[in-house]
Amino acid sequence: MTSVIQLICQGETLANRNSCFPFDDPLTETSLNQVRQLRQRFGPFSQIWTAPELAARQTTRELGLRGESVPELAEPGYGRWAGSPIKKVVEQDYGEFQRWLSGEAPPGGESIAQVMDRAGTWLSVRAADRGEQGAIVSSAVIRAIVIQLLNAPVSAFQLIDIQPLSVTMLRGNGKRWHLTCLGK
Repeated sequence: MTSVIQLICQGETLANRNSCFPFDDPLTETSLNQVRQLRQRFGPFSQIWTAPELAARQTTRELGLRGESVPELAEPGYGRWAGSPIKKVVEQDYGEFQRWLSGEAPPGGESIAQVMDRAGTWLSVRAADRGEQGAIVSSAVIRAIVIQLLNAPVSAFQLIDIQPLSVTMLRGNGKRWHLTCLGK
């Protein structure tokens, strides 16, 4: 029997809407309404996991699901940039911002490779699980998982767009995972 994980991207947050680095932001009202309309699209699941951030928990709840919070699925740590407008960061920390785009950690934050490692460790443990599983996480975590599965360079992180409330599907054979659908 195979395993399937649906990586469900959490709904749009105020940080998304305002072009800011995330800082445990809530979903927008529009996104809350969109999530409620999608309730029948997902499940049934044998197991559900959720990132610990507010937006992932709200998305899970509004989908009518109950999930286990998993620290390994947390949004990347953005350090001193958390909550800041991206435009302001570019203006004030241009060099560090460019290094972040290439995969380095923001000041006081977490590198893309670190996010890949922790999310990848969690995913490898799930390889032996069976059934239809769901994980509600940020687009950044989905991108980190995808580039790790594809053994792509860290710089590929910035080249993948994952839309809020889209689904990325992984299929496992008990030993490894395969990407079967990206952000539908």
